[in-house]
Amino acid sequence: MEKYPQIKIKDGKKYFYRFTLNQRIQHLILAITVVLLVLTGMPLKFSDASWAPYLYALFGGIKYAPIVHKVNGAILMTLFFYHIFYLIYVIRKYYIDPIKASGEAKRGSSLKAVLTQKMVPNLKDARDIRDLMKYLFFLTNKRPDGDNFTWKEKFDYWAPFWGMVIIGFSGLILWSKEIATQILPGWFLNFSLIAHSDEALLAALFLFIWHWYNVHFSISVFPMGTVFLTGYLSEDLMVEEHYQYYVEVMKKAGLEHEILPPHGAHEQESHEGGAVS
Repeated sequence: MEKYPQIKIKDGKKYFYRFTLNQRIQHLILAITVVLLVLTGMPLKFSDASWAPYLYALFGGIKYAPIVHKVNGAILMTLFFYHIFYLIYVIRKYYIDPIKASGEAKRGSSLKAVLTQKMVPNLKDARDIRDLMKYLFFLTNKRPDGDNFTWKEKFDYWAPFWGMVIIGFSGLILWSKEIATQILPGWFLNFSLIAHSDEALLAALFLFIWHWYNVHFSISVFPMGTVFLTGYLSEDLMVEEHYQYYVEVMKKAGLEHEILPPHGAHEQESHEGGAVS
């Protein structure tokens, strides 16, 4: 894993390290391939819609659009398997091997190392969802303090993860109908078509509504979040989304005296101070 400064200061503002170059490249490939798959797949699902022929024609129509779809599908599945091996490598090298080298390995240590990874859902996520609901319904004026990765980011990660299995497996069956039907019953083709089509629609809705809103269109980041390009998140967004982790990083850096209050409280205090003066 690359060694970048945990806190970078640019033009007097702090930025916090979030994603490695490897992770950003994986995300970029994922984003490009998924968008192209949606654009070449949805015209088939909604072939009776007025816009479908025009969109399909942009990718070469019936002659070339299927090729674009299959090539990007192959790239996406390759990325998926690469990501699996990437996870195994990172967890083993940076979590399991150090435990074994220290001589403190116990029965179940490896499983514990996997289950305590930052992207694995835990009880804090459930409590944060509960506390967010209480905040949204005006039962409290305190929002939950997010950790390194919040429940929203974990949902962003795991939703496409299991969706990739369904879409990828069904897509391979539809791609190789002749071979598939020598092994599987014919009705499995109908099942695969429905699963592939409906899961793809769900993935597209998730991407263009939930994910893009949270990372690009919400008032905090509009018109575009840049952490997926730079790997760094601004201090304001760290305070708003990852306050618990923000405090931890600031303390490790010896910047306890520069820690901001949670969720924009410093802005409110500055406005009140200006009003008084």
